[in-house]
Amino acid sequence: MSSLLPKTYKDFSSKQYWNTFFAKRGTKAFEWYGEYAELCGLLHKYIRPKDKLLVAGCGNSTISADLYRVGYKDMVNADISEIVIRQMQEKYSLSCPEMKWVQMDLTASSFEDGEFSCVLDKGTLDALMTDASPEVVEMINKYFSELGRILRVGGRYVCVTLLQEHIVAHVLDWFPKNGWMVRVCRCEDAEKSQSDSGSFSFPVFVVICTKFKQMPNFKPVVEIQFHGEEVQRVETTEQVIQNVAELQQYALLRHNLQSQRVAGENMTVELCDSINGGCRYTLHIVDSPKKSNSLKFAVFIVPHGREQEWMFGTASGREKLAESAGASRLIVVHLARDQTYDNLKAIQDELSAKVMELAPSKLPAHTKVPFLSVGEDLGHREERIRGHSQFSGDYVVEDVHPPGASKLRRLIFLANQNVIQSEAKLLVVKDKKKKKEKLTIDYSYLSCEHHLAMVGGLGLIPSGDILLVGLGGGPLATYIHKYIPKVTLTAVELDPSMVEVAKEWFGFVPDSRLKVEVGDGLDYIAKKAEEGTKFSVVLFDVDSKDSSVGMSCPPRDFVERSFLEKVASCLTDRGLLILNLVCRDEKLKAAVISDIKALFPSVLCQQIPEEVNCVLFCSLSSQQANLKSDFEKGLKEINKSLKQNQRTKEDVINTSEVCQNLSIL
Repeated sequence: MSSLLPKTYKDFSSKQYWNTFFAKRGTKAFEWYGEYAELCGLLHKYIRPKDKLLVAGCGNSTISADLYRVGYKDMVNADISEIVIRQMQEKYSLSCPEMKWVQMDLTASSFEDGEFSCVLDKGTLDALMTDASPEVVEMINKYFSELGRILRVGGRYVCVTLLQEHIVAHVLDWFPKNGWMVRVCRCEDAEKSQSDSGSFSFPVFVVICTKFKQMPNFKPVVEIQFHGEEVQRVETTEQVIQNVAELQQYALLRHNLQSQRVAGENMTVELCDSINGGCRYTLHIVDSPKKSNSLKFAVFIVPHGREQEWMFGTASGREKLAESAGASRLIVVHLARDQTYDNLKAIQDELSAKVMELAPSKLPAHTKVPFLSVGEDLGHREERIRGHSQFSGDYVVEDVHPPGASKLRRLIFLANQNVIQSEAKLLVVKDKKKKKEKLTIDYSYLSCEHHLAMVGGLGLIPSGDILLVGLGGGPLATYIHKYIPKVTLTAVELDPSMVEVAKEWFGFVPDSRLKVEVGDGLDYIAKKAEEGTKFSVVLFDVDSKDSSVGMSCPPRDFVERSFLEKVASCLTDRGLLILNLVCRDEKLKAAVISDIKALFPSVLCQQIPEEVNCVLFCSLSSQQANLKSDFEKGLKEINKSLKQNQRTKEDVINTSEVCQNLSIL
């Protein structure tokens, strides 16, 4: 198993933030680069004792003397400061007699062409390249060009660096462009030394740039080695820049988590496979507001198929989970859908080291951190199909079996994996002929509370022609068709791939009472309004792809006043518009409701408990005073019909709960 590469969503990436951060390093800056003991593993790999070595910008570092003592005798130390050179000569004249010291500006040195086979730079590049201003870049280019002149072909520039954003970008631009091979290695020993001393552990890198003979049409070679595994060749330098930034951001996140509580900040970290880059775990870090919890630190593994539940899939739910667990800090772990896991013990073994990096400060050494879950069963997830939609991007249909629950089939858009687009319950039935079990759809199951609310609204007009805009996987359309037999339903779906998914995977079967039209719902309604077509009920169950608007259902165009006028003209005299409204922008929500009320004399609102959703029932009837009582009567009739058709004695819709959350607008 390859090691896990952290990736944080916390935004530490602004240039202004990092410029301020590095400006505050002060005199402790060079402690971050590590000493010989931490760097020797990488230095010995890329610098040979027989190399003629130049230590560029040696300063008062002990690294030269340390290398000398283990056999690196052919060494020249250069620094622009005459005082430093004199001090170092006096300090090491007896213990390192063969080592040379010269005062020199390395952007314009007097060394011979090809004089050295290796140049060691420990923090010098970082000190010189303070920013990406034209003057500084010009100086650094002179420095790099001079390195290219004094190094022989096959020679190596070994640079110990913190790789600020402007530095890594310039290194990965200049050297490949000039025909050099570049390898970026992470020095975890230097970081561990910082961590053990109690100081801020910042990522330290050793960049090895190897000079090649100039060749036409040279394809740049860039490699990385970040976690001790095999060296990986990368296709683009942008990938390296991104990986370096993620490691730096993760280091700062760890520092913040160890130095302070982060209650209410909803921090998230992805742990990715360092070989293929795929996300393996998503870690949600939750600090409880209470400081008196008996459990200081714990980890909760969410079983397959339950990650979208309120308790595990929302910030407020996870806070409640931490409170229930009695944990001051709880790491809530989501498992990735395209990964395999053996059991809880295997996950615990894989995560133990990483979660300790996120532990609160002052946690006693060798603390045994409890791993919690919903029983011992991880659940099961099976991908049935993966495809691409021109409107919604990549999607997946998967069967999940959460522990202790029914099997479910879900449609997920990978651009928004926290939202279940469509869900159906699966029944296991025996095929007597083939003597094996098969899965079928349980058509009586509706997973979404707002879908049941919309069905309840049909009690006002339980017969006639219905138009549904937004099919998805088709559970709402199929449910209405199967259990409200006096209606004829036409569904309009923009995305043809979703129609195929509904038919193939969710049991959607069109017939004389259930039709589907592929097209834009806006255009379809405009056309029907022009033709004078009438519907008893129009339902909007369509989401918005525009995340910049504070309304995710329906799209803004569907509630523009000019379009609502077309909807009203498509309805019968006592016709009904039912729409699922998900709007976090209160001003926008008020404006939408105002436009609706201007066109529909009677409007009821059913708030969905513990959700942002509310379902609006907009009637052209002017009898607003009777609307609520009519709704309640119709709800009882719908319940009778559903109970009869589903052959159940229990109410399908909780009438008292619906009426409690129902209000006239």
